[in-house]
Amino acid sequence: MENKIYQIIVKVPYAKKEKVEDFLYEYIHKGWETVKEKFRVYFVFYLEEGSPELALLEEFLEKNLDINIEYKLLKEEKWEEIWKAHFKPLKIGKSLVIIPPWEKYEPSPSETIITIEVGQAFGTGHHPTTKMMLENIEIFKERIKNSDLKILDIGCGTGILSIACAKLFKNSAIFGIDIDDLAIEASKENAILNKVEGKIVFQKETPQEKFHLIFANIGYREIKNLAKTIKSCSQIGSHVFLSGFLTIDATDIVNIYQNMGYSLIKHQKESEWSFLWLKLITD
Repeated sequence: MENKIYQIIVKVPYAKKEKVEDFLYEYIHKGWETVKEKFRVYFVFYLEEGSPELALLEEFLEKNLDINIEYKLLKEEKWEEIWKAHFKPLKIGKSLVIIPPWEKYEPSPSETIITIEVGQAFGTGHHPTTKMMLENIEIFKERIKNSDLKILDIGCGTGILSIACAKLFKNSAIFGIDIDDLAIEASKENAILNKVEGKIVFQKETPQEKFHLIFANIGYREIKNLAKTIKSCSQIGSHVFLSGFLTIDATDIVNIYQNMGYSLIKHQKESEWSFLWLKLITD
């Protein structure tokens, strides 16, 4: 018996944005796409028929009758076709190329291949926030000229950022953390696919250590809530990369981190999304 997949589009005015985000962060661990219009925000995600997440969504909607939602039923076969059609080899920055396991790709000598099987986690490089993260990881490598670093990936998803670091920073100690067991499992499998499983530790707990480079591509609400955790993992000179949030929220995030001693190095924008590069300059 085939599984049925629903594409779900939640349409809300900006005043309701945070309420929906709070629900998604707590219950929809597979990730979602955010689309901004002039007066509304759309949240797009996919759930299986009969899943606990779908039941929780229906309970949430019963308490919020003014939220507009649209369901589209996809057959399992169609879902797989749509997914594979959208996940093609993707060149990012000067040398990174993201490919799915089913694609054959002959790299040039200057290219670094990252193979990603998404499974039930989030992150292929196609979303602007992941793309900006990868671009700046590559830029960071060019600037630092050092491969002996300690790196922390908060909300590792598929492990794509950790794996990129394992390939670019050959002698570094890398930790990828995520609260979702499925993400940890997907990250470990992708590390094996890329032959870097011995270079990365994936776990649920945040290490009680200091890191040279910390990144979090996890969304506005979580980046605010994890500010103290990120600070505790920083030392003077630590670099922090933040993304996963809309540009309209960037100023608020910058203010929070500047008040903790970070200096803004770079603010990059793509579509409605933002990326921040910060450096801790004072305790």
